[in-house]
Amino acid sequence: MNCKNKCAFITLELLLVIVIASIILISSFKIITNIYQNAKTSQNISISQLDLLSSRIILEKNPNYINNLSFKNNNLYIENSLFLENISNFKIQNKQNFKIISFIYNSIYKIKWVIKI
Repeated sequence: MNCKNKCAFITLELLLVIVIASIILISSFKIITNIYQNAKTSQNISISQLDLLSSRIILEKNPNYINNLSFKNNNLYIENSLFLENISNFKIQNKQNFKIISFIYNSIYKIKWVIKI
């Protein structure tokens, strides 16, 4: 094998290695981006669930707060203090021993709480 053939073969090998390495790097980047987006979405869902759960617990522990709830500009307030954001279709139904609070949270979650008074 002469020097010209060796150089051509080495160049071909180098080109092949660069192509394969590029494919691996691009695939790895896409996978990492997908994992990050899934983690971010999962984090947002968990934060929303935590907000809703803590809000419900506050109302269950202090049922008198229900009478002080007010709905303005897609936000829910207790005595003019922000309680929950991104609320729509807010309704309170009064029953004999409990109240039913229903609303849509973040334009996604349909929430219905039954709270004993």
